[in-house]
Amino acid sequence: MEELEKTNDNTNSTPPLPLGGDGGRLQILVAGPEHEVYVDTILQTIADAAKVRGTGIAKRTHEYLATKMKEAKAVIALSGDRFAGFSYIETWGNKQYVTTSGLIVHPDFRGLGVAKKIKDMTFSLARTRWPHAKIFSLTSGAAVMKMNTELGYQPVTFADLTDDEAFWRGCEGCINVDVLHRTGRKYCICTAMLYDPEEHLPAKIPEEVIERIKKLDSPSQPPLGGETGASFQYQTADPTLYSKLKEFALKNRKNQTEAESTLWGFLQRKQLGVPFRRQHIIGDYIADFACVPIKLIIEVDCGYHTLPEQHISDEERSTWLESRGYTIIRFKNEEITCNINSVINKIKDTIWKLTNK
Repeated sequence: MEELEKTNDNTNSTPPLPLGGDGGRLQILVAGPEHEVYVDTILQTIADAAKVRGTGIAKRTHEYLATKMKEAKAVIALSGDRFAGFSYIETWGNKQYVTTSGLIVHPDFRGLGVAKKIKDMTFSLARTRWPHAKIFSLTSGAAVMKMNTELGYQPVTFADLTDDEAFWRGCEGCINVDVLHRTGRKYCICTAMLYDPEEHLPAKIPEEVIERIKKLDSPSQPPLGGETGASFQYQTADPTLYSKLKEFALKNRKNQTEAESTLWGFLQRKQLGVPFRRQHIIGDYIADFACVPIKLIIEVDCGYHTLPEQHISDEERSTWLESRGYTIIRFKNEEITCNINSVINKIKDTIWKLTNK
């Protein structure tokens, strides 16, 4: 289930905005990095609501929601400094589809129209950032279905939704996923609804947020790289985080593992016919090795990659990178140290496929 963990909101009325414990009026905001302090509360509220309803949810990590806030892809409701509600946005199929997901309202603020206000803001934010994308929803909540209908969503079959496998993997955390599997992904407990981009926006996105989005979506500036005289520019880093990421990347270069050192010995100086960079920054991620001209990333898995929480992070990172056209191949340390010839042959085969497609 991708939307509405629990709201119990009366969407027919627009009551006065409630006062928080500190006297602050409710605000519906496009979330930023400063709101990460609320992430653990959000995750707990979602988990508690799912238990009450007895339904499944697409499980998300602290890091995942914090990233959504940083990227201006989340909306938070606050009453003074109290958490009141939350929702976030995901893009799929090279941004041809968008979902507004994880809508949750804190129990203290239910029945006050908070869910409708959050829904309006996330919908407006999605339409502003991706005006040509189709916005869809998978929900088992009657309140969300009603809000979707008011916004112009129409019930559709699952076949009308994105075929991006990364989206459907999110359903694996739901207790009803067996229904999805048994029906060949044709239907499930949730109802599919789709909005085609034609309608007006129900809420206004502040100008300062639009300017922030423009900066986030604009091509990254640092760093300029490549060989002297080369026309290719390695402008793949997130400029807002570049200085911190560069510090991490330099530290990783100085403390590379034996496997990384061995592999770099074969990749450097165009020995395989294409230029590789080690610890290269792409967006707000650092790739172990990257050949940017053909968008190939090579990752060397260390011990911490086997931890469950790191596996989730790696999957989310891979989804983001693949959505931007990158091919990722992974090797374990022992593959490199014990069978380097096989590793190099696999890399050569991938390079050939990418340069001859």
